[in-house]
Amino acid sequence: YSPEHGRVIFSGMSEDLGNTIIINHPRGFVTVYAHNDSNLVTSGMPIEKGQVIALVGETGNSQGPHLHFEIWKNNLVLDPRVIIPDYKKKDVSIR
Repeated sequence: YSPEHGRVIFSGMSEDLGNTIIINHPRGFVTVYAHNDSNLVTSGMPIEKGQVIALVGETGNSQGPHLHFEIWKNNLVLDPRVIIPDYKKKDVSIR
């Protein structure tokens, strides 16, 4: 699910990340979703908050089904647990 509305700037295959989606959001945020089984959106599509954009998979360089998720703001990577409160409550990181 997309955590915020925005526009898909990339939906395609990456050698390492497999099926990947990159969404541009307001206020300088960009989110990345990788190793998807199937991308359900295409480049250029507008996205609504909560919209299903992909199915979890293990494409690319992966060792099992999972979601590779990143949040960027102004070219800096951010910890999703700080930005999205529900992620802090359901922390599944390996750190």
